[in-house]
Amino acid sequence: MKKIESISIQQLDNRQFVQNRLKSDILLSANLGFDDTLFKHPSRMDAFAAIFCVSGKAEVQVNLKKYTLESGTMALHVPENIIQINSCENLIIYPFIISSAFIQKLHIETKDLINLYMAAKTVPVFSLQYADIHILEKYYYLMESILQSETGYKDNMTIGLTTSFLYKVYDILVRKLKEKEYVRKVPERCETVFEDFIKELNLFHGTEHSLSFFARRLNFTPNYLSSRVKEYSGRTATEWIEESVILEAKTMLKHTDLTIQEIAYKLNFPTQTFFGKYFKRITGLSPKQYRTS
Repeated sequence: MKKIESISIQQLDNRQFVQNRLKSDILLSANLGFDDTLFKHPSRMDAFAAIFCVSGKAEVQVNLKKYTLESGTMALHVPENIIQINSCENLIIYPFIISSAFIQKLHIETKDLINLYMAAKTVPVFSLQYADIHILEKYYYLMESILQSETGYKDNMTIGLTTSFLYKVYDILVRKLKEKEYVRKVPERCETVFEDFIKELNLFHGTEHSLSFFARRLNFTPNYLSSRVKEYSGRTATEWIEESVILEAKTMLKHTDLTIQEIAYKLNFPTQTFFGKYFKRITGLSPKQYRTS
């Protein structure tokens, strides 16, 4: 394999991955047997997805971290995540897949959307209480009914219900994160800066490495960008950039047959040596050591 696969909603629709759809914006099914040929290799999907597991089991990787998806758990996907399914056994799921374009139509406050994004990155797979399962199933079946209906108000009804569904998922995540003592208050004035920074970061998939590059694109000084990002997320902008670069590098080292020099050039490093020093400074291993570990 020469690169990380990119999977679109249209590709899933063409493979009849789901039973119900709204144009190319929403795909949804209830009690779907999972096609284990999907996501066999590290892949990205340009969509938000909430996948509720009814039965069976799957071993998955999200950004190279391992998780188990089984009955009573939910997996969340945000567009820049790299996902892979290592094994799958009799998996039955309720997938709810929402395009990035449709997310922009929802009535969700910016701060809540950012917090949902950060929560989904922190806890991509989590267990559900019985009461939450009961409510989420109602959302799935109600959305299914709307998508199958002939009403002329389908778009508006879908926007409203999807907004409500995501707030419910966010509510569950907030409780989960409180259990981990992770949730903290953040100043609202940093919301726009952080949102714009993450959008820019996700455009380049690890091919830009400098804080000054992103600061110029956003018309900020590097110090201002870094301090606002840290104030909002608890991490500096440089830490976010390095995480993005290293995730791309690790994925290519483990899951492609590209040489280390080819990976260095794909990630826009001037030389293999420069890439090696950057990688070792952050991970403690050389690219070769990581590849063979």
